[in-house]
Amino acid sequence: MKNPLAAPSTSNVKADSSFDWRSSGTPGVAGAISPRAFGSFGIPYTTVRVQASGGALGASTNTLLSSSYPYRTIGKLTFTVPGSGTSSCSASLIMRSVIVTAAHCVAGFGSNAFYSNWTFRPGHWGATGATAAQIAPYGAWTMATGRIATAWLNGSDTGIGAARNNDVAVFIVQKNANNQFIGDQLGGWMSYGWNNYSFVTSSKTGNLHTAAVSTLGYPGLMDAGAIMQRTDGPTYTTTVGGALQLWQGSNLTGGASGGPWIVNLGFASPVLSGGAVAGSAAAPNRVIGVTSWGSINPNTPKDNYSSQFAQNAQFPNGAYGIYGAGNIGALLEALCTSKPAGSASTYAALGFCNF
Repeated sequence: MKNPLAAPSTSNVKADSSFDWRSSGTPGVAGAISPRAFGSFGIPYTTVRVQASGGALGASTNTLLSSSYPYRTIGKLTFTVPGSGTSSCSASLIMRSVIVTAAHCVAGFGSNAFYSNWTFRPGHWGATGATAAQIAPYGAWTMATGRIATAWLNGSDTGIGAARNNDVAVFIVQKNANNQFIGDQLGGWMSYGWNNYSFVTSSKTGNLHTAAVSTLGYPGLMDAGAIMQRTDGPTYTTTVGGALQLWQGSNLTGGASGGPWIVNLGFASPVLSGGAVAGSAAAPNRVIGVTSWGSINPNTPKDNYSSQFAQNAQFPNGAYGIYGAGNIGALLEALCTSKPAGSASTYAALGFCNF
């Protein structure tokens, strides 16, 4: 899905050279290559299909690169928009049975009305000729309940056009027909960070607050939204129309909305030797935002924005229970402390919200 709100002018947008640093953190223990150097935007990045040469890693239908960990924690999210039919976004699993996506994939801004029939297919690969096992290698999962900011629903969220503080949504994923959690079937899940977790400032990067970020999703103008795409490059903090944003060079388009912005994406760290140390690297597979909006023209300029997972005017607290600070912490606390219909226990107590 493309963000239906108009992209604001970015002609005067600049990366932050100063920032009101708050306590950042993460929760408890928890094929064909199409390179783009920097387009016409000026921020270097690369974009590549999440696909091994020839499409698969082996003979099995479940050995596509997109169905390997951690890629399989990311998937395609389809849903129904009243009056428009089926649409799609991207989403990722950040708890045992909780996905995160964009608020505009859940409800129209200021509409006070939700879309419906959300279905999540982790590790989806739907190129021409794809088998059922490749389209949904780990099944098709439905949603139990979700949370977005009230300010998004009623149209009062800080920002301008598509740039808003809280274009973020979280869902509880229902167990499958065999009473299994999605995270257990995927062999794990990612986690999340807030207040610009993993960003650093250095004279080597012009004293701009910068992080190395991988952004993934299913953009409709790349392989018709059928194959997961990955963009890597530096990301900066900025403010657009008063809204706290993350800013990246990218050629991802509509359909990538809701896809995760991840620091330290990967499966396993190398064994170091000869006295080598890892330094103060961020923890692996932490989602720090989701794709919200980008340039109107997919060719120029090439840029991508996310609402920051951070404290802001709508969610000012430095902690919401055990779930962290700001918008992501508040939404997860509201979601995980709610109860299924007819149950005396919360979703957290029932194991859906394990870190």
